[in-house]
Amino acid sequence: MELIAVILLVLAVLFGEIALYRRYGLDGLSYHCYFDASEVTEGETLEFTEIVENDKTLPVPWLKAELTVPRWLDFPESHCVVTDQSRFVTGFFSVRGHAKVRRVWKIRCEKRGIYQVEHVVLVTSDLLGAVRLSLPASETGGTVTILPSRFTEAGLLLPRMLRQSFGEHPVWHSFCSDPCLPAGVRGYIPGDPLNRMHWKASAHAGTFLVRQEERTAQQTVTVLLALETNPADSGRMTLDTELMEHTIRVCAQCLWELCQNGWMMRLCVGETDGEKVPYETRYGGGKGMYHQMMELLAALQLKRIQPMSQLLRRGTSSREELSLLITPYTDAQVARWKRKSTGLVLVTGHAHDEAQCADAVVSNRKME
Repeated sequence: MELIAVILLVLAVLFGEIALYRRYGLDGLSYHCYFDASEVTEGETLEFTEIVENDKTLPVPWLKAELTVPRWLDFPESHCVVTDQSRFVTGFFSVRGHAKVRRVWKIRCEKRGIYQVEHVVLVTSDLLGAVRLSLPASETGGTVTILPSRFTEAGLLLPRMLRQSFGEHPVWHSFCSDPCLPAGVRGYIPGDPLNRMHWKASAHAGTFLVRQEERTAQQTVTVLLALETNPADSGRMTLDTELMEHTIRVCAQCLWELCQNGWMMRLCVGETDGEKVPYETRYGGGKGMYHQMMELLAALQLKRIQPMSQLLRRGTSSREELSLLITPYTDAQVARWKRKSTGLVLVTGHAHDEAQCADAVVSNRKME
């Protein structure tokens, strides 16, 4: 009789525990995750934080979080499964009553783009594993923009190209600035006119700031970024994605050099959006315009590539403005465009200068 009583007592405890977790297992239980930065550069690391909070007395002995993220967000400390485009990361938590558990991952950003946590599956269970309950994530951290890295091995590429093509010549700038061309703010220097004070920004920063304005006479350049990796008549239909990414990094390097030298620039990319509208920016200069162009490069999907002939027609026809074509290859139509526009041609593909009209070749050593 005593054995039967013990067995009945154990069964009562077990069924009571199952009923308790089935009824209250999800009460006061929440999960959310977030990135510590909304924008980083390709190759850098950021922190990804998961937080599980249990706001009830009943402990949570077991909680599994399965995350689906883009494969280019590398979780080096995890045991994950990687497919062609996705990475599946699994984590386990155990939380006592009225407690919070935090886990921080160090993520390496391997490729430029705009990414987010695509899907979260959360499953919790009781001590015996007899009750399985699922709950939604209250927050998944929004998106993170990974800007393309610059191809720093190119060094000061543009000054060399300009000297080779045009020789040494003075760069004319006006001493006057144009209030219609804002270029950010800077700290106040004694003697700055009061009408250029940025009072709102000064109040926010706690120090005096003045508006910066672009000069009225600046050199302008149109940068044409070609993403087509093979000529249309080459017979090769497959796009070389690695070569396209290298071309984008070289473009980022050129844009940075143009910004550092005070050029007014416009970027035209050989890709269209879902409405078949080509990606391009307005004319601008300074760090603000450079950052806008980098965000455009980060958002490229490399799906709707524009033919070279269409991209070249978007370039300027004025001989008073510099045109810079950054392309994986050259052919007869590129050579004709160069003769007509007196533009510069920068080739990013190794031994792809078939028309022999490149002013410079910046190939990726890893691809050679």
